[in-house]
Amino acid sequence: MLIPVSSAAVSAIRILPSDVVNQIAAGEVIERPASVVKELIENALDAGAARVRIEVEEGGRKRITVADDGTGIAPEDLPLAFAPHATSKLSSADDIFRVTTFGFRGEALASIGAVARVTLRSRVRGAVEAAELVVDAGRPGDARPAAGAEGTTVDVRHMFHQVPARRKFLRAPDVELGHIEEVVTRFAIAHPSKRFELAVDGASRLNFPPAATLRERLASLFERELVEALVEARSEEEGASFLALAAPPKFARLSLRSQFLYVNGRYIRDRVLTRAVNEAFREMVPHGRYPVVFLFLEVVPGEVDVNVHPTKIEVRFRNVWRLHDRIAGVLRERLIASDLTPHLVPEAVAAAEPRRDAVARAISDFFQADRASGSAPPETAPERWTAPPLVSTGRRFFQVHDRFIIEEADDGIRIIDQHALHERVMLEEMRRQYASDDVPRQRLLLPAVAEVTAAERAKLEEHRALLESVGLVLDDFGPSSVVVRTVPALLRDADPAGLVRDLLDRVAEHGESERAAGHPLPMIDELLEFMACRAAVKFGQRLSPEEIAKLLENAERMDYSATCAHGRPAAIKLTIEDLERYFKRRGS
Repeated sequence: MLIPVSSAAVSAIRILPSDVVNQIAAGEVIERPASVVKELIENALDAGAARVRIEVEEGGRKRITVADDGTGIAPEDLPLAFAPHATSKLSSADDIFRVTTFGFRGEALASIGAVARVTLRSRVRGAVEAAELVVDAGRPGDARPAAGAEGTTVDVRHMFHQVPARRKFLRAPDVELGHIEEVVTRFAIAHPSKRFELAVDGASRLNFPPAATLRERLASLFERELVEALVEARSEEEGASFLALAAPPKFARLSLRSQFLYVNGRYIRDRVLTRAVNEAFREMVPHGRYPVVFLFLEVVPGEVDVNVHPTKIEVRFRNVWRLHDRIAGVLRERLIASDLTPHLVPEAVAAAEPRRDAVARAISDFFQADRASGSAPPETAPERWTAPPLVSTGRRFFQVHDRFIIEEADDGIRIIDQHALHERVMLEEMRRQYASDDVPRQRLLLPAVAEVTAAERAKLEEHRALLESVGLVLDDFGPSSVVVRTVPALLRDADPAGLVRDLLDRVAEHGESERAAGHPLPMIDELLEFMACRAAVKFGQRLSPEEIAKLLENAERMDYSATCAHGRPAAIKLTIEDLERYFKRRGS
């Protein structure tokens, strides 16, 4: 519906007043109190500050103060600091493509001054006294002498008080404070050698003293177990290098907020780099969860444009897909080479005596129930639970409740989900067969007929070559059905018509994910993952010792076997130390 506009409303073209222009520009840079904090911290770091202190009241709505111990601003430059597009970082247009500082557009202080009352006090290193300037809603006063320590302090009060339409969109103080804490945390991660402090309504909220290493800084922000488990991946190449610290899959979170991407120390958001990180964890993390990753890129200025967004949260790379492939490949290689099997640490359980007794009773009940069911007498019971050692490893194993396999490890025991591990084994075998164009097929003695709709027939025709490449050969059989001639040998026991139906559903889901996400898995990967799941032994299926031995031997030869094809964990591990601690054989 079009809303009519009177001719009088559009008849004249006018130049907007400077205060309106500044307020409009401020809207692009200053979205909320956290934006003010971000811009002022960037200015402090550009000034060489080693310490940055932030104080906020009412979530930043009432007051924000950022103080640093940087080089300071000369008294004669204070008025220029609030002038639009005034900056000390650029001197020519070419400098835009050689930017090595955080702030350079000359918009931050001007934008803040346009929507709040700002007091800027600064003292140049070595100067006798400081100077101060007050700006209220874009109108600067005169610079005057003031008392103050070396460095710069910016005090921002009553944000958006002259722009009530903008102020009403601010959220509750706790919500705005959450955004501020997120900003401070992002800077603290990227600059471990700097001190960052955040005080809220007069009380200390965050305090990050200088750290000797990045891991030391991360340890002050995240749980110790996560930081100690971080897998490190590096890549050095002319023009762009990176360091990635990635937590094992078991630490995956429900949102992308657990991924921190930086370019030259600047926190950014980039869909391609995010995709590279998630691609490295493909099949390791369940759908709907995201790995915890800290990615730090160092890129020469000519290879990245940081001037594509007013807040500089987005950048543009010259060769982003080449960078994507490097990150995904190097990080995945390091992950696969690492021991990502989750360790079950029973420290909390060990402290609870009743819980330990309950576990002991459960074990006793299990064996009592086994004897009552008519199995071998006690003196021969070990034969059921202890199979012959593996030829390749010499480790012992047994199956529990037809669901889990307990395997002896070099330094403890491994508890394995038999379906998840076999699914991974099947997936790797199918991938090998497909890559070598050697997928075994099982010709059906009696061809099976599957009913299909016209739309489904079209889909089958579209993907016929792909289906045949994985062993499923179909022929038309009347207007509303197809006949199945061969199936993949690994799925020879599956219902052929049901297999066709399930594959059609998978193809349809792939199309939907393509429209929704824009970058789904390749179709062949979708099909191989589906077939691996169908071919794997089921949860609750009894296996012979020979079958278990073969499964574990196949897993030994794989590059990676800690998750199933869908990213669910395939095993957990209890070390000897864990067990001794649990049974109080040693001190905690």
